[in-house]
Amino acid sequence: MGIEVKLDPETSPEARYGYELRERRKAAGLTLAQLGARLALTGQQIGNIERAERHMNEKTARLCEEILGLPQGDLVQHLPRRSRNNVTFRNFLPWLDREKRATELCAYEGLIIPGLLQTREYAEAVCRGMPGITAEQAKEAVEARMQRQAILHRDNPPYLYAVLDQCVLLRPVGSEEITREQLKHLLVMGMNPNIVIQIVPLRAMSTSGVVAGFVIARTAGDGDEAAYIDTPDGGRMVDRVEPVEKLKSWFQTIRADALSRADSLALIGERLEQEWIWN
Repeated sequence: MGIEVKLDPETSPEARYGYELRERRKAAGLTLAQLGARLALTGQQIGNIERAERHMNEKTARLCEEILGLPQGDLVQHLPRRSRNNVTFRNFLPWLDREKRATELCAYEGLIIPGLLQTREYAEAVCRGMPGITAEQAKEAVEARMQRQAILHRDNPPYLYAVLDQCVLLRPVGSEEITREQLKHLLVMGMNPNIVIQIVPLRAMSTSGVVAGFVIARTAGDGDEAAYIDTPDGGRMVDRVEPVEKLKSWFQTIRADALSRADSLALIGERLEQEWIWN
């Protein structure tokens, strides 16, 4: 029998839901496997939900209430609001599970800093600029992004290889102050042993990176791989071998034009020393 992980319900909306589910399952006298079997899930999947490592949709949560003999809405009320109301976020949920399980992440961005490396202020500026987004939705998106970054600081963090086009360093987001603080944050994050940041310089005259941003996640042991591709409608996850292999080749092609880790950090530092004039 595995050691039960104590979950602090105050750390995140997902942790709160996992905590509440565990308490009610135990009160009903069901094991992880028993509850999972009634929900067409495995015991491990239920355990992942209770540890806030996996998300449960509203339909399954309502079925769970019936199985556990709970009043209607007793569990659903604790679901993270974005899981219930935001279609884009619901589409993103499968990727979040892959990202949390990943031991290696390969990210490419040609326009903005990747979400896992964004400061809160930079993320707020990015999210506010999304067409049609409400203030509440933007706030939820920022909170979700900040929570995702926890994987980089856990005991066994994934290796993150982030390749950025130099245009990312030149693009002002929010304000000069916000952008400068973001670049300083990049320098700090780039000193972590599990994070490699590389810049594709303009002088490389590379065209291989003229594509949408994407991230490839790999899990050691089972070799499970998937990728997430940014699109105007919120992005999509792919886990079929052929498209993932194509993205892996694309990433390596782009990375071949990038500066070394040390030279990339030096270039970010140089950008911070420059005068910022855009008109």
